[in-house]
Amino acid sequence: MNKLLTIGVLLLLNALVPSAAVAQNIEQLNFKKPVRFSGSLHLQLESYSVNNLENRRKPFSWMISGSPTLTILDIPVPVSFLLSNFENRYYQPFNQYGISPKYKWITVHAGYRNVQFSPFTLAGYRMLGGGVELNPGKLRLGFMYGRLNKSTAIDSAQFANPLAYRPIPSYTRMAYAGKIGWGGDRHFFDISFLKGWDKEGSMKSEYRDSVAPAENIAIGFSWKRTFFKKLVWNADIGISHFSADKDADKLKLDSSYPKMVRTLTGIFDTRISSGLLTAGQTSLSYQGKIAGLSLQYRRIDPEYESMGAYFFQSDIEQFNLAPSFRLLKGRLFVNGSAGYQRDNLYRQKLATSERLIGNMNVNYYHSPLMGFNFSYSNFGVTQNPLRTSPNDDIFKQVSQSFMLIPYFNLSDGRTAKNIQVIASYQSLNSPVKTINTAPDQHTLFGSAVYSHTWLSRQVSLNASLNYNNTRLPAGGIGSYGAGAGVSVPLLKRKLLFNGNAHYNSNSFNGSSNGYTINGNAAVSARFWKRNSIQLAFIYLKNESKDQTAIQSFDEKTFRVGYGLSF
Repeated sequence: MNKLLTIGVLLLLNALVPSAAVAQNIEQLNFKKPVRFSGSLHLQLESYSVNNLENRRKPFSWMISGSPTLTILDIPVPVSFLLSNFENRYYQPFNQYGISPKYKWITVHAGYRNVQFSPFTLAGYRMLGGGVELNPGKLRLGFMYGRLNKSTAIDSAQFANPLAYRPIPSYTRMAYAGKIGWGGDRHFFDISFLKGWDKEGSMKSEYRDSVAPAENIAIGFSWKRTFFKKLVWNADIGISHFSADKDADKLKLDSSYPKMVRTLTGIFDTRISSGLLTAGQTSLSYQGKIAGLSLQYRRIDPEYESMGAYFFQSDIEQFNLAPSFRLLKGRLFVNGSAGYQRDNLYRQKLATSERLIGNMNVNYYHSPLMGFNFSYSNFGVTQNPLRTSPNDDIFKQVSQSFMLIPYFNLSDGRTAKNIQVIASYQSLNSPVKTINTAPDQHTLFGSAVYSHTWLSRQVSLNASLNYNNTRLPAGGIGSYGAGAGVSVPLLKRKLLFNGNAHYNSNSFNGSSNGYTINGNAAVSARFWKRNSIQLAFIYLKNESKDQTAIQSFDEKTFRVGYGLSF
């Protein structure tokens, strides 16, 4: 009886409270504190001034923000707001409310829910409605019914402004979806379907001539099979019959068409506005103690779509090979992938794009004291037009990226020291130049950071070096410099002081171009357990010899803040 009462309360909340919740196990609800209120409140005052540059902010600004949360039976109802002299906003981040109470092998969905039955049918599209999922033993059942989209129309006020954005009117879109399958985590086979349609009466009659109501039937097959505990085969296949105008004339085929085509036309009630498209992906993966390998294939027809999915990268075929290795008793992990991708599957475009994709990651963990991470990626694009003359251009582009991050940690129980170095090189090359080719670009970046913390006193110091250089055909932009910072608790840790300062020397086209100084200092204090106050000063100065690249200016910001948590 208590559990039935709980379900009733949850359904009542679904109707009254504008928020959202994840699936909730009824047996784990908190009845000791059924209603709780928590959150935070923050007040901030800011003074800003700048020289030799147009004000980027107001000279004085204030802001009040908060994020209170009401929790009823472990279901949070979060709200946030922001009030200021430059912007007033009220947020109800989960203003589409839905619940999915769960009891043993039964899950009920009500309200706004994101449910996934298959990547190519109902694939997490937010639906307003209801449904149920049943998983007794190995049986896998699911059903959802509801509204996918609400009808929209052009506001009459938008006609008065020719520059205003005018969204395309749309119908109310409804759908139902189902799934039936058998299996568990290691083996399963599912069949799913979705039927979606636009309600013609949901749009004003004057807009119906320009926007046709659509209809969609999508069928999906998904399975997973595990062999010898280490070899896993996954696959998803989708078939979508989409009619852009469900009131268009039906397609009639005579006996000259193949029997299968005529059969499919009868099953899906095909019209002259219809298309029958397919999509699929599969992978075969092996993972052992030392090595692993994954073979992946993905193909999606041009313009494949399902009303139960937001977006598909369609007109694509991709092959991918992804090996991995765990060596030196697990201290060295290497993984990577290499693949090929192409579009224009039906030769409907004027050009076909082909991409070679490759990346590698090396992570070495010698001990808690030291290690490093190395990564490399290479992406090559080739676009071959459907040539009408021997002089037609071929577009090519290659992008490469290298990154190395070694780190060192030292600790003796009293102090902790850390050194981290980052080195990165990125390049974009176009071996074949055309009128639309992006310019070659090369960027070299490096930084080194040293930090030292006295553990008992919680005092920290840090120092850093940095270098950056970017080369373009029009010239180069670079900088190098150093920085330092400190964090010190004061008055028996009731106050905390933080300060940082950085200096960079800048260059443009190989010549010195001034410098940049930036720094900040802040003091924060906690009192009465849940109250805090912060004082901060931020300074930025840029001095440039060549004003065409970067303008000289300096700006100052002083900030006072108060925070309350409850």
